Amino acid sequence: MNKLALLNELRNNTFVTLRPSDVQGIGVFAITDIPKGKRGLFSNDTAEWIKIHKDEINQLPHHSKFLVENHCLYDDEFYFVPEYGFKMIDLVIYLNHSENPNIVSINDGQDFEATRNIKAGEELFLDYGDIVDS
Repeated sequence: MNKLALLNELRNNTFVTLRPSDVQGIGVFAITDIPKGKRGLFSNDTAEWIKIHKDEINQLPHHSKFLVENHCLYDDEFYFVPEYGFKMIDLVIYLNHSENPNIVSINDGQDFEATRNIKAGEELFLDYGDIVDS
């Protein structure tokens, strides 16, 4: 990305930040109003999420296991860990769960879409079950 593209991204496509959440730990919050149907709320990262059995995660050092258990999706047998580990952090891993989310995952988790108008200062929520089921 060159300087002009970066300035355009900062001007037109910067919507969220991390802050302490009343729900759980850190959450993702809107820093500007986000209209219903808006996509591209997060990076265009195309990294794969690698399925790793829980037994393998349990064999990791405590600090790595902690990161996986607290920031990755999982099902009954596996965790889904970004291929770059935790050397880069996508804000997506800080989305908290709600049964009444205001964003949904689309395109096999490659993008997210606002399901309603979201006001600046409001926390973004995702239904984790929808992601794991897909």
